Amino acid sequence: MVIINNIDYMGKAIINVNNDFFDVGGTEGDVMYSFTGNCGIKSNSVLYGKTINLSEMYDTMLDDALEFLFGGEFVNSSDYNTSNNRKNIMYAVSKYTTKKYGISIESVYNKIQCNTGGTTMTVDIIFNELKVKYGMTGIDWMYLYNNVYHFRTNDVEILEYLSNRILSNEIYGYFVTEYNLRTMGMVKRLNSVNSFKYNIKLEWDNCKMSRYIKLSDMMKSYSHWWIHMTYKNGGLHYSRDNIKEYDLLLNGKSVTEVFPVYCPVFSNLRMNYTGIDFDNGKNNIKKCSEIAGNVNMGETWSFASIDRIDSNKGYSYDNIRIISQYANNLKNVGNIDQMRRLVQYMDEQNSYL
Repeated sequence: MVIINNIDYMGKAIINVNNDFFDVGGTEGDVMYSFTGNCGIKSNSVLYGKTINLSEMYDTMLDDALEFLFGGEFVNSSDYNTSNNRKNIMYAVSKYTTKKYGISIESVYNKIQCNTGGTTMTVDIIFNELKVKYGMTGIDWMYLYNNVYHFRTNDVEILEYLSNRILSNEIYGYFVTEYNLRTMGMVKRLNSVNSFKYNIKLEWDNCKMSRYIKLSDMMKSYSHWWIHMTYKNGGLHYSRDNIKEYDLLLNGKSVTEVFPVYCPVFSNLRMNYTGIDFDNGKNNIKKCSEIAGNVNMGETWSFASIDRIDSNKGYSYDNIRIISQYANNLKNVGNIDQMRRLVQYMDEQNSYL
């Protein structure tokens, strides 16, 4: 029986329950480690010179990592931001466990796995370790996804889980019911910087239509849609930058008051807040043109859009409303007087029929 130390260990040291040498408890299969010499921690550390049951420590660390990430401390504290002031999950877990134990969970993992080269413990490794211990459904992945700026993982099980959770949001209800919108697994695809990433495969119309989409491009909620529509990206929405605050937009009003289910102009156009084109764009415009305003012809969808009430003024909270993109495009092709002339002309032509 050999205690692992940094000088002479050749592999895992598995405790022999009949050996009285160790002054710490353990059961058969546990990994023990003696923190001596150049062991990766400072000589003034509380661990230095001690023999530790790493298996037991690691198991407790996983409990702490779960509570830390999903219990609020990580998302509500500014202590775990990286140099660019954003929260990196693996960086935060390592910092947290080092502070609490005198050694990071990554270091303990490498010692247990005998990764002498110091293999980097990625976020996918810690996620998988948590899944193994608590089960996929025993963790609120959506909580973490909703509360971090960057949620990066190539764990297909988690990505598909999150996709299905997002599809259960009310903004997808019409399309799930009427179009049979479904998540149909993950596909590894080459992205714009020539690296492979997993995309979600969405299918609808009984698998006749499909689209590959990044998880981050799936609108999670009305607030997510609002961020997307007002985000200043290279000046794309620069004029909308001063209306980006979701809470100021609501200002005590209900969500449905601000984000209508149906277009306020055409009551049979269902508002699409998902950002997904469920029909060829031209086909959708054609269908909107055929039935908009005629409730006897059923309903279809149109993308939601931000409309300025007075187009001579800029974007402000008291000068905007949400209407269908179809109605907004009609509104923008001419002024009121031109619209009146067009309606008069159409009425006159119909009177000759």
